[in-house]
Amino acid sequence: MILTRERIKLTYRVLTDLADVLRAGGCNVIEYSGWQSRGRPTSTGDFDPSGVLCHHTASPDSWSDQQDIDCILAGNSSAPGPISQLYQSRFSPWPIYVLAAGRANHGGKGRIPGQQCDDMNARLLGIEAGQSGSTYWPDGMVDNYAKVVSALIRGYNWGLNMVLLHSVTGPPCGNYKIDPSGPWKQEPGLPLNDPGNSSWDLATWQQFVGNQSSTGPTPPPVVTPTGDDVAKCIIHVDETQPAGSAEYFRYNAVWNWSGPWRYNLPSELAVKQAVYENTGDGTVFNSVLGDIIRNPAWVQPVGVLDGYGAVAGHDPGDV
Repeated sequence: MILTRERIKLTYRVLTDLADVLRAGGCNVIEYSGWQSRGRPTSTGDFDPSGVLCHHTASPDSWSDQQDIDCILAGNSSAPGPISQLYQSRFSPWPIYVLAAGRANHGGKGRIPGQQCDDMNARLLGIEAGQSGSTYWPDGMVDNYAKVVSALIRGYNWGLNMVLLHSVTGPPCGNYKIDPSGPWKQEPGLPLNDPGNSSWDLATWQQFVGNQSSTGPTPPPVVTPTGDDVAKCIIHVDETQPAGSAEYFRYNAVWNWSGPWRYNLPSELAVKQAVYENTGDGTVFNSVLGDIIRNPAWVQPVGVLDGYGAVAGHDPGDV
């Protein structure tokens, strides 16, 4: 979709096909609620991207996906949210979250090599990757980061030369940026705990992304559960409510009955992570919560809650 105001020559694209483009490239996609209508107002400027700008969040390595996403959506006083269209998870199986279809405050003033300083928020789509910039990037994470970038440039017919890093576009225009930074599989010698001196090399990253493009898309891992030996999550339900209703599934506590206890999972993502850890089925990240909790291969609904989350009358002990 393209919105154009001829009077002020504004072009503002709304990338409602973004999730489909990523899936076509073999990416593990999570569509975050409301993303199709999320973006900065048209009054803030154009959005007509012709490339990708890669970032890292600079958040602590202990942060969850949800903590990073909350910051991306909220933004800050100098850059109101959203501050990227996409978020690359730091956790296996490395899903990519689609957060916004419109303009985001991720690039600020910058220069595409060989061009003039310009508005990078208008020219480039932004990806934030969950990383501190001080530690080694997991190999699986950078493989999937590159797969995402590759899917975008193939899906939108953008050139490999339009795969860019914030540390490259920002500084020539007085916008000091260092990201992405930190050692990774193609630059393992970059210093640890020194983000300001460990920015990635653009040519190395472009070549790595290009190699992903040449191999073609690889679908997310799929494990088909069979038999009674399948590890299942347990989700507590309120049996006093009509079966299958929203209130029936209101208790969001999930765990593997024979594995580590899990309580008070506060988000759809937490449920997906629990199911993946217990079943190994990566397709859960492309499913909505309503389908997940009704899939008997993944989830076994049990009883009403009692105390700390045990099934009423069947407390397995201290939890």
